[in-house]
Amino acid sequence: MRKTSGQLHVVDHSTEQIVAVLQPKDYRDDLRHWEIKNNIDRLEFKVFTSLPTAATLMQQNLILRETRDGRIIPYTIDEAIQTTDKRSIHVYASAVWVEIAQANYIRPQKIQSKTVNEFMDMALAGTKWKRGFTEYSGFHTMTIDTFIDPLKFLKDIASLFHLEIQYRVEVLGSQIVGWYVDMIQRRGKDEGKEITLGKDLIGIKRIENTRNICTALVGFVKGEGDSVITIESINKGLPYIVDTQAFQLWNKQGFHRFGLYTPETENQNMTPQRLKTLMEIEIKKRRNAAVTYEVEAQSINRVFGFDHESIFEGDTIRIKDKGFKPKLYLEARAIAGDESYKNPLQDRYMFGDYREIVDPNEELRKLYNKILGSLGDKANKETLEQLEKLAKEAQETANNSKQTADDASEAAKIAKDIADAVVIKQKDFQTKIIKSTTPPSNPIKDLTLWLDISNPEKPILYLWNGTNWDRLTPDTSIIDADIKGIEDEIKKLQTEVGSKVNQEWVKEQIQTDIKNKADIKDVYKRTEIDKALEGHVKVQSYEIDKKALQEG
Repeated sequence: MRKTSGQLHVVDHSTEQIVAVLQPKDYRDDLRHWEIKNNIDRLEFKVFTSLPTAATLMQQNLILRETRDGRIIPYTIDEAIQTTDKRSIHVYASAVWVEIAQANYIRPQKIQSKTVNEFMDMALAGTKWKRGFTEYSGFHTMTIDTFIDPLKFLKDIASLFHLEIQYRVEVLGSQIVGWYVDMIQRRGKDEGKEITLGKDLIGIKRIENTRNICTALVGFVKGEGDSVITIESINKGLPYIVDTQAFQLWNKQGFHRFGLYTPETENQNMTPQRLKTLMEIEIKKRRNAAVTYEVEAQSINRVFGFDHESIFEGDTIRIKDKGFKPKLYLEARAIAGDESYKNPLQDRYMFGDYREIVDPNEELRKLYNKILGSLGDKANKETLEQLEKLAKEAQETANNSKQTADDASEAAKIAKDIADAVVIKQKDFQTKIIKSTTPPSNPIKDLTLWLDISNPEKPILYLWNGTNWDRLTPDTSIIDADIKGIEDEIKKLQTEVGSKVNQEWVKEQIQTDIKNKADIKDVYKRTEIDKALEGHVKVQSYEIDKKALQEG
């Protein structure tokens, strides 16, 4: 990408013509602050009063500055403060597009089934701004209940179509020839950029918040008139659903922790059945503590001249901090930042949209220990060979990896599948599998397996632990809608796993701990178990949630 010049162009506010150009040597202490969420963009810098062009830096004149991604941003000079020694002028400027709010007004109305282009043309009518780049996002309807300004209308349009706003101008010669508003799916790129502690990562905090956890969720939607739609008619008269797992973890002296939920949807014909489905999805999001992060990072691309290390607005990056226990790997997005052309040490970035991903090596060690503990004294030669085969396959796959933290989550999925397959196989050697719609009577601890076939399409395998039935089949209900897409990606992941599995370590440890434990007494043949399981148990790839890791 072409390197920016660092020039600041001063534009006369009445003629919109460039009247002066400030070179980087002409100004100092420059700082630009930007935020994606509310399209905040501010600029400040200082010049000496002796500068010939200093007189043009008057209020309401414009400043044009090129961003690192090549856009030209217009700023209005709000303040030009001269210091007491009369040697410097401190200039403060804010993004011009805030003036759109005063350019026109929008009447209350209902806008039926329009595209984003049609909505934007309505919002920008009567202003100097025009519709720029847009990405198709279907047809939508909006109801405007009161008078609003065009800037508020643009923000509402972006929210309705799930798009992001981007402002820019075009310059030809010394004249501004176009003012444009873009609406795109997502600003920034995802090119695998990584930041690590000690290089460009300054500090990181991991914050767990249990304030919004609930064990029972009350759902409701406003209906016609004064009516309210709930699930009471289909839920035994109760307006709420419960999460048994969350209740066991978070109940208050045996009482539920209630939460309220209203779906954000344009569906005008909400039914109790649909509402209950949405509630079941939502309560799963509220069963665990909300985890957020505070990350401060410094751009090293200009500090050390590493152009490939550049971070742009909206970019998705990977964050590594091995000082955390366990080691922390995050995917995050640059949502705000401070940038200085003259002093790159001032560059700072704030991140959001965090997604925690798992270190596959740590996960494999946990799964390995879990496998050894579950094998007990029932491992035989066939089991050992199966473990070695799975370890070899994992190593061959991992050898082709890029070793990036982004792929680490996918590596963990594959590792989980391998371990689950081994656990299911070795447990199946212990006794026969009882297939029925109800739990078998007189089960034996750690020996009785029950295949629940009450839902023939999704049979579930359980093991009796002496008190309860432990589920062995992974619960993929949360990601059923994504399974097909994930299965399509598996082939790609076979040559692109995020971290290498150490075959020698796995093989040596397994041989040391298992080799002398073989006992074929009361052990079923693998072919018999495979036949019993055939068509019923299937290992599926899924992302390991926080609770699964804790249990591991």
